[in-house]
Amino acid sequence: MRHFFTACASLLLLLITYSPTVLGATDARWYGALKASISEDTIDSIKVQGIGTGMLISGQVDGALEDDEVEDYTAGIGFAVGRRMGFWNIEVEYVYGYRTDWDVVTSTPSIQTITNVFNNVETNTVMLNFARRGPISQDWSWEAGAGLGLTFESLDSDYIERETVNTQEQKFSASSDETEFTYAVFAGLTRDLGGPWTFSTRLRYIDMGKLNAGPFPNRPGRARANHSAIELQFSLERNF
Repeated sequence: MRHFFTACASLLLLLITYSPTVLGATDARWYGALKASISEDTIDSIKVQGIGTGMLISGQVDGALEDDEVEDYTAGIGFAVGRRMGFWNIEVEYVYGYRTDWDVVTSTPSIQTITNVFNNVETNTVMLNFARRGPISQDWSWEAGAGLGLTFESLDSDYIERETVNTQEQKFSASSDETEFTYAVFAGLTRDLGGPWTFSTRLRYIDMGKLNAGPFPNRPGRARANHSAIELQFSLERNF
């Protein structure tokens, strides 16, 4: 699925970049937009390192993942500034996402318990979006496009070895910040509200790169994964 959306984004960006319509547009105007969104985040291809021994103990692999994919819902808020040229838009967009829970569960029979890596993930995404709009009726239009940018990810992580009959629960915390390449493809509808105002909705797939948690104080454990989302975005635009 990730390769399919990568190909779609590349094709759309090529078409938009070399479109003579953009170069020849004469009714260009600026706009600003306030945005809100809700998304289903997918964290998949999860891998761990330095947790457990990797050996088979009592029929279980020490350090084995219980799940290599998790999903969570998160919300975002942001804004955009753009230029409309005929049926084409180009915009710079910022969205803050709060927050995605990424929970990792591993079996660790070598210490006779379960080991968790719990992560709170916050994102700040800056995108350059290109979109094509076309009329449906007097007030409604469709749009489709793609975007490229960067996601700045902040992780607050806890490494937890659960309590056993002989030991108390142990917890080790760490924080990290990373920057990842991001791309998106989207489609949506817009409605003219009269005057300078327009309301739009977009459904988009956004790939935010990789997540990395760890190592932790006194523990070498690490967790890695891919991060993407299907996002429903609402925006209120004003032309200037």
